[in-house]
Amino acid sequence: MKNGGIRPISRETLLAGMISLLLMAGLLVLLIFTGHLFTANADERIVTAARDSLSFKNHLKGDDIQVLSLDGAVTLTGTVAEEPHAALAVETVANLPGVKRVDNRLEVRAHVGSGPESPPPGLSGPVRQNVTK
Repeated sequence: MKNGGIRPISRETLLAGMISLLLMAGLLVLLIFTGHLFTANADERIVTAARDSLSFKNHLKGDDIQVLSLDGAVTLTGTVAEEPHAALAVETVANLPGVKRVDNRLEVRAHVGSGPESPPPGLSGPVRQNVTK
């Protein structure tokens, strides 16, 4: 050992080291890409779960609500018939798995003929006629 105890690296060892580094770099890229796909799939699941919820299908079906999710941050846009509908939409979405926060940008539609003598929205038939008399 004339080199002070250091032995030269064989070609096989050097090649094995380079292959290991390339494999680790490939795995890192795959993990990053898979993480992005998982986030996109989670956002799709949030939007689908909101649209398929009983609240949206039954109580909010007449409202025009768009749901957008990006990394678990959900934005609600569109119009609803009345304020309780907006609150229900926010509460429904906030309780879905994967939702981190909800940005409520829903607007309440103005009611035609609304004024002090107008009946509350949703009344129809004889009840509405009695209220308006």
